[in-house]
Amino acid sequence: MLPDVCQTLARRVPCAVLGGVLATSVAAADAIDVPSGQPLSFLEFISENDGDLVRFRFLTPEIGVAYDYMTVFPDFQAICDGQVMPVLDQNGLAPTQIVLSMSAQDIPFGEDNPDVLQFFEIFRPENGLCIWEEF
Repeated sequence: MLPDVCQTLARRVPCAVLGGVLATSVAAADAIDVPSGQPLSFLEFISENDGDLVRFRFLTPEIGVAYDYMTVFPDFQAICDGQVMPVLDQNGLAPTQIVLSMSAQDIPFGEDNPDVLQFFEIFRPENGLCIWEEF
């Protein structure tokens, strides 16, 4: 599972509300298994629009080098279904949109850096699964 969100929230949500959200260590996050096999670690959770939209940001330093978009595309679904949905369910969070991002470097949220490759995918939760929303 992902590490404790309470320490990394961009928009502060009371930690009591989040309960055990992502309640494992950062070291465990470094071991998130994905279909591509790429190294992936959790960076940040952000809640926007009163929780209607949630973002989960991940560091993936080898995208654009050893892993292209088509190779890592299945990773988004695996992360959303296997990591994000259980966290949302366990904590009673019911967003209408889930945005997952992978970044080759840890840059601040919202910062535009043309030298840093980032991939994004949007999902909607439905019946405990993540439904990919092509944008």
